[in-house]
Amino acid sequence: MLSRGLRAALATMLSRRLINEFGNLNRAERSFMLRVSTEDFFNYVKVEQGFIYDYSPDERTSFYLEVLSEREPLKLAHLLDDWFSVWALKWRQRVRLAMGDREDESLVEKIRRRTAALQGLPIIGEAKRFALGSLIRSGEVCFTNLLSDSVVRGALYHMLNRASSPEEVKRALERNPALLLDEVIKRVRSLVKYKGPLVTLKLEIALFSDEGLMSLGFW
Repeated sequence: MLSRGLRAALATMLSRRLINEFGNLNRAERSFMLRVSTEDFFNYVKVEQGFIYDYSPDERTSFYLEVLSEREPLKLAHLLDDWFSVWALKWRQRVRLAMGDREDESLVEKIRRRTAALQGLPIIGEAKRFALGSLIRSGEVCFTNLLSDSVVRGALYHMLNRASSPEEVKRALERNPALLLDEVIKRVRSLVKYKGPLVTLKLEIALFSDEGLMSLGFW
């Protein structure tokens, strides 16, 4: 996706901003937040520049960032600064630390298992792109990959609970894919109105492992 040079440049810029904004972070915390923020910034640029529905959105976004980095580094820095101020605010608003919430974890796994059989439908990829664009345009710029995936899974889970079988939902979506997009719109609007945390991070992972924090998800 990103070249090694561009990834290193973004890592340097983001690491500096993470430390300035959140204070001294240990290695695991910094590594985890750096990975999430890099993905989120990439998604933000992909949506804001209108690349998300291109034939090769990731390649277009990477090329755009490469050009900025080489020819207009100050423009890239300003773009990142404007985005990061919102991202940091959303991190504080949307992320909750917990010492392992088994109830939340079991719900996430239940929804993932229940919706797994529908993940191969052609509409799923479009629905995730649609959710990603809708979230970012609504100001939800933190944990964008997780939230867009969760919005789509939540929509599928809702449809499954109203149907007699997964096959009924599959047939309905094959006949009318817009049913899923309509449900995604409702869930994004509801999510944006909600002002509390959306993402739970298992704190014990950060304390006892160099792997960093583990994201449980949101519902």
